[in-house]
This record gives sequence, C-alpha cells and structure tokens, in this order.
Amino acid sequence: MTSWDIANPTSLGTGVAKTEINDANPLTKPTQAQTLIEVVPYMSSIAALTAGQSYLTKCIIESNSINLLPKNFLVPPILGGLGTFASSLTPMLDTVETMTPLQLGATQQFRIYGQNFVANTVANKLGLALHYSEAQTNAKEMFYDMPTNETGTGTASTTVAGENFTINDGTFLETITPVVTSGVVTASESYLASIEISSNDFDNSMPLKVPCQPISTALGSAASVGIPKLPSYHNIHMGMKSSCTISTTLTLSEGLTAAGNFIAGVGYTKS
Repeated sequence: MTSWDIANPTSLGTGVAKTEINDANPLTKPTQAQTLIEVVPYMSSIAALTAGQSYLTKCIIESNSINLLPKNFLVPPILGGLGTFASSLTPMLDTVETMTPLQLGATQQFRIYGQNFVANTVANKLGLALHYSEAQTNAKEMFYDMPTNETGTGTASTTVAGENFTINDGTFLETITPVVTSGVVTASESYLASIEISSNDFDNSMPLKVPCQPISTALGSAASVGIPKLPSYHNIHMGMKSSCTISTTLTLSEGLTAAGNFIAGVGYTKS
C-alpha cells in the first residue's frame, strides 16, 4: 500500500534566501511508511509575472531524524515573456525518485526548503508532494546535487563554463537534469542549447552532453515563452570515484540579444 502527502505551498519571497515550506513547519511521515518512493515539486507565481524575469528554483529536503542527504534538485522553471505577454506556461509536473528508507513505527520528520537562484519582482510559492510506501525498498536510494549558483549564458553562439561541484561517497551517476531559463527575451530569437557534464573522476571519458528544453520566441512586442517540461535524462550509470569533481559547460547554438541563465543537476547512488 502507498500513500501521498503534501508539504503546503509556501512563498519563497522575491530574493534568493533558503526558505522552509510547509508554512515553515517540519512534515512528519506516516508511522506505517518504510520508504519515501518519490516526490513531486510544484510551483507558481503568486501575482502577475514580470517581463524578462524567470523563476529558476531548487527544492531541498533535509531531516534531523532521517539519513537522506544530499537531496537538492531543480524545480520545473516558469519563464516571463516579452512586454505585456498574454500568458505564462507552468511546466507539467514530474516525479523525482528518492527511494529513501524510513523507520517503521517512528515519527520521523522532513524539513523541506525552496531557494530561488535569481531574485524576482514577484514572489513564487513552492509545494512538494511526497509518495510513501509501507513496504521496504530494495532499490538503491537516489541522491541529488548541483552547483551552488547559476551561470549566465552570455549572448554569443559559443560554449560557457558553469560552476564546478563535488560529490562525495557516490558510486554511479544516474541522471542529468539541464535547464536554461530566459532573461529579457527578443522576438524571433530562441534559446537552443545543450549542457555537458564532465569529470576526470568518472570511470571513463564517454560523453555526457544532453539538450536543454528549447525556448522559442514568437514575433511581436508581446511574446509569451515557456518550458513545457523540465528534461531529465536517466539510466546513465557512469561510475565515479569516491570524491568526484564535476564540471558543467553550456553550448549555446544561437546567438542572443540578451543573456539567460543555466544550471544542471545530477542524481546518483551511493554504495
């Protein structure tokens, strides 16, 4: 038997501070639950979006009673358009697999946070759905991490280095989640990009370069833009050293008038 629960949507404000959701309260797991199977982050603006501003946000799950760190993963972003744009697109919801073991009969608690990478004029709210099972899992637990900060795309059709980050105690890199968000968009220009993940600490030098969801712009002074779904690439199974420093690089295939931002998250298992 499985069940679902919700960490209540809570405002993250207009800045970049780490903010606890569920109305700033811990969320207690059901006493019968023995596995957190997956989670679903969901987000929306709480007022009219501002042109040229996008919500680029991560969700963070922590606990004082469950050994689950790190769990830092990207939330499907919401983009602002050009001028008095007519509509905005909230990407379709998707699951983030966790497979975290829980203690039967215990009242363990999660502390769930959201953090924007870029400040906005209007605040956004973030919520999280949690999927539990009363059965123990035999699957490997998934862990997630990413660079501390986003990086600007620049405007030239070229490659741009993002931040490096280090994974400790990982065994296999399993997923890549790349994202590019728009800044001030220009009519008839598109964000067409890919992100490469690389490391001297991987088991081999096979390429890990994946496309970002393209952002297409229409004609006119009032253009809406959007990302229909945040891409996530699975079943990679790249071996890693116990301390693995990862580099991220963006390739922008079309020049832009104004820059956006990019970042990539990864999912991995431990021994």
